[in-house]
Amino acid sequence: MKSIILSRIPTDEAPFLMRQVEEYRRIDLRGYSIVNNTPLTISAIVKMMPFIKNDFKLKTTTPSFLGRDTQAIRLIQEMGYEFDQEKQCFAGTDIILDCCAELSGVDCAKAIAELTKTGVDIYRRNKCQKPVLSVDDSRVKALETYYGTSDGFVRAFKEFISPELRGTRFLIFGFGKVGKGIVRGLTEHAAKCTVVDINEKALRSLAGNGVKKILYSEMSSMPGLLNDHDFLVTSTGINHFISTTPWPDEIAGSKIRLINMGAEDEFGPRFVRERVENGKMPLNFKLKRPTLLKYLDPVFYAHNSVVALYHDGKLAPGLQPLPKEIDDWLVSEWHSFWGVNIAEFNLACPT
Repeated sequence: MKSIILSRIPTDEAPFLMRQVEEYRRIDLRGYSIVNNTPLTISAIVKMMPFIKNDFKLKTTTPSFLGRDTQAIRLIQEMGYEFDQEKQCFAGTDIILDCCAELSGVDCAKAIAELTKTGVDIYRRNKCQKPVLSVDDSRVKALETYYGTSDGFVRAFKEFISPELRGTRFLIFGFGKVGKGIVRGLTEHAAKCTVVDINEKALRSLAGNGVKKILYSEMSSMPGLLNDHDFLVTSTGINHFISTTPWPDEIAGSKIRLINMGAEDEFGPRFVRERVENGKMPLNFKLKRPTLLKYLDPVFYAHNSVVALYHDGKLAPGLQPLPKEIDDWLVSEWHSFWGVNIAEFNLACPT
């Protein structure tokens, strides 16, 4: 049954994960037990192929803030793997592949890998003593956000809001990896963007040349900005950010349409779900394929690599970034494989 199901899963957008299948076969890591907590879509099944094809002990779940892909869950269960939405049966697992630190309270035997800035911040605050590999603190993560989020946001906007972006005015809070990607996608379609960030260094980035950039601490008036824009988009990486600003009531009471593109609810308790597109979940998660696999492939490879890194004794206790040699190799090889000019990426997401 497992081989029949896997033969139906498209892998042509995942050269790195297919390489990892062979890498893990050669070094024989079958004794490890894994929990995978990433959005459980068909793409996530491809992510787990290095473990599925090499007979790892595998359990799966999906982040609580996202909806369920019932087809992907059914396929995982038909292959004989446990799916536990409630995250109750994972204690003692060797390796945790986490998202948003939702498994930070689980007793892990050996090592953890975390995908998101939100999750990395939680593991940092908790001062976890087990090795915690931060995929977010890497350039490879920007392949997903700079290119993949750009593509996913535009596809979702055109499908669910309006097919026309030209001239549409966006006020974007947050100009990190996700914000830069959103601006890239919007400006390519002749939308008009204003970005706001608390970090002056982020605003000095060469990404988004030609867009208006505002330092948060220098904002004096919100009504004018609200009247001059059609959509307000959050990509700050800060839970409940908009509710903590001086203007939640002004924003909620305005005619501007609201979109969250953060991993968590960046609008917060001052905003009802119905006031924000897609019930406060990231807009691209209304799509069957929120982010195309070609952009996720190297990031998933990096997330999975914690198993081999631990096995080879290359992880120290505590939070740490992806090793630079792996990070640089993935970024360079991805651009080469897909024929994308790396120069723009290097300017927007420097080393």
